[in-house]
Amino acid sequence: MKRQLILLGYEIKYAWLGIRRHFLLSLSALSAVAIALLLVGIFLIAGLHIEHFSNNVEDELLIHVVLDPSVVDQSELDSIRTKIQEIPNVVQVDFSSKEEELQLMIKEKGEAFAMYEGEQNPLGNAFFVSVAHGDDLSAVNSQIDMIQGVSSTAYGGISVRELVEMLKKVRTFAAIGIALLLVLSFYLIYNTIRTTIYSRSDDIIIMRQVGAENSFVKRPFEIEGLMISLCGALLPFMLIWWIYPKFYETMNGRLFASVFELIKPNTIALWCFGLMIGTAAIIGILASFLAVTKYLKVKR
Repeated sequence: MKRQLILLGYEIKYAWLGIRRHFLLSLSALSAVAIALLLVGIFLIAGLHIEHFSNNVEDELLIHVVLDPSVVDQSELDSIRTKIQEIPNVVQVDFSSKEEELQLMIKEKGEAFAMYEGEQNPLGNAFFVSVAHGDDLSAVNSQIDMIQGVSSTAYGGISVRELVEMLKKVRTFAAIGIALLLVLSFYLIYNTIRTTIYSRSDDIIIMRQVGAENSFVKRPFEIEGLMISLCGALLPFMLIWWIYPKFYETMNGRLFASVFELIKPNTIALWCFGLMIGTAAIIGILASFLAVTKYLKVKR
């Protein structure tokens, strides 16, 4: 155990020495990785919010099923409710009386419709139907429309489906952007470590001549790549951690409407820390490992 700790101390010291000797190269790589991971963080925040917005939109999607005014008997209402509930992908069916329907109309279209309160109410009873996914709306709506006793159905139609589809496309583009930026970060670390290795080829040759194992030669470079990538991730994370809460407070936690509610800062910080720091560690070690392994194979 003591020997392993001594070796680890040597490897960290040698890695730090390598960064100091090639400070400008390491700083260049660190800066490039920091910029790339800052963009990764921005794309991640965008992707998380698009996913959040999509879920909120889909949760708000209800099919408004208006019944014929003649459907007033409880047995008829129960029969229609049962038929709706039996349709695949229907999650919940809530009853709305004709009095409640009139109040909704007054709220949406103005007090002029208050004159129809009481026995003059011409509206029928209704149901509000929620479905499992936004993609199910059209199919479920068509099946409900064929049920006897149903006067009309509405759910927002094409505009709602287009909004859901647009959010899905933007989410896909955000995921692609994150993947490309991670590949760029990997290349930057790999190229930096490879350049560092070639500049220290004499040191590596001496270590191998005195019997150093490949693992002993590799580890300082892997630690160096890890240190560069972690520093490159820490800077953009701290920037996001400082800026996003201020943005959240400025917007009062939402964009324009309740359906576009912003994710809480603590959740964003947790996601960014997990992805940026975790990814930086993996990329730093893997890129360094591949670079030094390739060099040692060539010089074997």
